[in-house]
Amino acid sequence: MTALAPTGLVPKPPTAFATHVTDLPVGAVLWRIHAEKLAGDAFNSGFGASRFAPIGPVRKRVPTAYAADGFEAAVYETIFHDLDPAHSFKTYSLSKLADVRCSVLRVASPLGLRSFLAPDLMKLGVARNQLIDTLAREFPDTRRWSAALHRKDVATHGMVWESRAYPSSLAMMFFGDRMPTGALSVVSTVRIDADPSLAMRFKTLADRSGITLTV
Repeated sequence: MTALAPTGLVPKPPTAFATHVTDLPVGAVLWRIHAEKLAGDAFNSGFGASRFAPIGPVRKRVPTAYAADGFEAAVYETIFHDLDPAHSFKTYSLSKLADVRCSVLRVASPLGLRSFLAPDLMKLGVARNQLIDTLAREFPDTRRWSAALHRKDVATHGMVWESRAYPSSLAMMFFGDRMPTGALSVVSTVRIDADPSLAMRFKTLADRSGITLTV
C-alpha cells in the first residue's frame, strides 16, 4: 500500500530554535517501551518511521531513543500509538507484548531538551495540529523539524513535547550522539505481561480506552 503524501500542513522548520530548554535533573525517572532486542539504554540505529525519527540519510542515521515521564504515556506513545480512536472496535493482541520490553531509566547526568510544549510552539508560530497532533502522512515533514533541531541546536540532548496520546504527560526523544556516556541508567527491564503490576496497569489502560485485548 502506497503511503499518502504529506499535505503541506507542517510548516518549514525555523532557522533557529530560540525556545525554552527543559532540564532533566539527575535522578529523574523515565519510562521507555522498546524492541525486545534492544537494551533499555540502547539507541535506535535508524529503523522505523515515526514522527521525529529516523533522522539523516540511511548510512548516517542519528541514533535516537523515545521515552516518557510515566508508564501510561509510554504505552500510548508506542503500543497503542497506531490504534485509530475513531474505530468502534479496537483490539490489541497480547502476543505482541513478546516483541517489546518496558524499561525504567534514571537520569544519571544533567540533560537539556529543547521544548516543544504549547508556550514554545506559540513562540515558533506553530499550532499543535501542525507538528505534534498530525496524522502519519505528515511524518516526512515533521521529521524535518527534528533533523533541523539536531543540525542547528548542538547544545541540547534532544527534544520534549506534551504527549499527543496521553496529554499532561511528557514524551521525549534523545539524540544518541549528543548524550554523555552513561547519561541514562537502567533501573529495570521487564516484559509487561510477565510483571503482575504492569500487566494490571496495562489492562486498566486498555479498558479505559475501550481496547479489547486478545490472545
